Amino acid sequence: MVSKFQSLTLFLEYKANMDKKLQAEWASNLLKDDFFVKVMDDLKNQQISVIINTNRDEVEEREAAYSHIKTLDLFLGHLQGIAAETKIQEKKWRIL
Repeated sequence: MVSKFQSLTLFLEYKANMDKKLQAEWASNLLKDDFFVKVMDDLKNQQISVIINTNRDEVEEREAAYSHIKTLDLFLGHLQGIAAETKIQEKKWRIL
């Protein structure tokens, strides 16, 4: 069975072959999409719930949940970086 993270990775690899400007637009639209934002928030909140509701001796479960949260943050940060790429390029050309 393919995990959610593997599916997202495969999808992003497919998108990586697109033009940079198109990638930036796609990423920007995705970050503005209410359903996508809700799904990402739900995933993060599920992991926070795992951390909060584990017993004292369930260290590995908390560490795994923390790792998942960091992965979600990295994923969102990467999308934000792609979305900002055209803005960065536009400012770069204005400076020159």
